[in-house]
Amino acid sequence: MSAAESGAEWELRYIEPGTPEYAQAAELRYEMLYAHLGLPRSLIEDSDGRRYVHIAAFEDERVVGYARIHLEGGDSQVYQVCVGEDRRGLGMASALMRELASLAVRKGRTEISLHARTHAIGFYEKLGFAAEGEEFLSPRTGTPHRVMRRPLAVDDVRLG
Repeated sequence: MSAAESGAEWELRYIEPGTPEYAQAAELRYEMLYAHLGLPRSLIEDSDGRRYVHIAAFEDERVVGYARIHLEGGDSQVYQVCVGEDRRGLGMASALMRELASLAVRKGRTEISLHARTHAIGFYEKLGFAAEGEEFLSPRTGTPHRVMRRPLAVDDVRLG
């Protein structure tokens, strides 16, 4: 399924665990979020028992961006947003976030949240998120994070 948004050379698609596309996304997640910190590859495993909706940005059939959202219970939390270093600045991360916001609205949610690495706070603020609470160290990575939240509205629903 293609998402409603794409760039000149890329498109968004929902992906499922157990597929070759998901394996590519897992590798991208590791390279962009954990490898440079010397952390184990096992951190990319979905071993917490939650179900996520996964979306990826593709150039041809190559995964170059990724994000996921947890929408069970009252939770609407985004996790592991990343874009390959050679593809940053093309709007992929913003498009991934807009699609997840649209999905959350379609599922009846009124807010989405995330735990942002402190260096990424400015990016999320441009998308309407507000930081709250004190900085904390992620138990997974040991890197500084802040909780961020963004209210959702019907305007967030993407058409197409």
